Amino acid sequence: MDKFIIEGGVPLKGTVKISGAKNAALKMIAASLLTGEEVVLSNVPNIRDIEVIIDMVRNFGTEARWVDDNKLSLRSPSPVAKELPREITRTTRSGVVLMAPLLARYGKFSMSSPGGCDIGIRPINRHIEALRTFGAEVGEKDGSFFGEIPPQGLRGAEINFEKVTVMGTETAILAAVTAQGQTVISNAAAEPEVDDLISLLKEMGAKIERKNERLIEIEGVSYLHGTSHEVIPDRNEAATYAVAAAATRGDVVLSSVITSHLTSFLAKLQKIGVNFEVGKNSLRVWLEKDRVLESIDIETSPYPGFMTDWQQPFCVLLTQAQGLSHIHETIYLHRFEYIRELNRMGAKIELLHPSSRGFKPHTDEEYEITKDNEPETLAEITGPTPLSGRRLNISDLRAGATLVIAALTAFGQSEVLGVEHIDRGYENFDRKLLDLGAGIKRVSY
Repeated sequence: MDKFIIEGGVPLKGTVKISGAKNAALKMIAASLLTGEEVVLSNVPNIRDIEVIIDMVRNFGTEARWVDDNKLSLRSPSPVAKELPREITRTTRSGVVLMAPLLARYGKFSMSSPGGCDIGIRPINRHIEALRTFGAEVGEKDGSFFGEIPPQGLRGAEINFEKVTVMGTETAILAAVTAQGQTVISNAAAEPEVDDLISLLKEMGAKIERKNERLIEIEGVSYLHGTSHEVIPDRNEAATYAVAAAATRGDVVLSSVITSHLTSFLAKLQKIGVNFEVGKNSLRVWLEKDRVLESIDIETSPYPGFMTDWQQPFCVLLTQAQGLSHIHETIYLHRFEYIRELNRMGAKIELLHPSSRGFKPHTDEEYEITKDNEPETLAEITGPTPLSGRRLNISDLRAGATLVIAALTAFGQSEVLGVEHIDRGYENFDRKLLDLGAGIKRVSY
């Protein structure tokens, strides 16, 4: 296993190239199962989660090979019937998006329950209900999910999600593109990664139209062909390096970035007092040495709102802001595991019931929220507080990047364990930071 040894207090400076979007590439690899022809994806991040889903599609007969460091060739001429075992699915939820392509192409699927980061309830029922609406029979037994289509195949359907769901929307899209007839998806996710998947499928011959932000119409086709497609830049990675630049009072240019995907993030940067400059496919972020950061409130929400993945790294910035700040997490129940570690470094963060500060309580389809069981999904941050180096333990992917940023900001040395979580979603994270002047070293133990 590896850990990071980090010497804090060094401003990051230089240019960093943003990798391709993990959450787009994963779904595109799943989409390649829908055709027997070659699908070539470029700008694919070479990370652990991508390796895992490649193992998954190979399990079903896909020929997958890296053309170069970030270009992936996929061909699925003859899908085979195999169960996706627990040893493959336990580290990521991405296997869920294979259900629809396997049903559409092969007619059935079987896989163990998905894993991934423990950040709260992420129900698979949205996917199952959507697939059943298309006519598939989907069930669960002994910790595995299985599905099969009727003899006439999948048929178009009207899908209305009660709560916006990115992966649920993607599952419905992947089922609909070759289903018979028309599909209408209401309250669909509007994230850039969803639209990038739509772009790929249209290049493959699918008939998809986003009628408005929350409404997608699909006319099923009988055949999809191969194509070549470039994956969009990763807005999560862009936000991470932007925060790292500001938190260390550095000056960093992010290249290969689509700033229109970061609108709500940049609005918060501006409000807190961080300088940035938008260029053509680039973003420069810097903070003067004596600039006083302002306290702000943040509430996570689906796109185009402030992304749930952004709140963890942004919290490090808020520990350096003057006064009381709040982060209201409305998507996941357990996305504040990293706060314990930040408090150990000297931060002053308290988890509260949202209603205690006038925020609307978290809602969840799994159970009714009442005054007696209201979860603590509001972080109240008192700043500014100096951070000191500590031995830190990573609990999940975004928390990992957050603790690295905190260590880069802190006085003294930090030891960060659990970097395998970071390797799941960030390409060459420590090497990119080294290129920006960070005092970071990867050590095996």
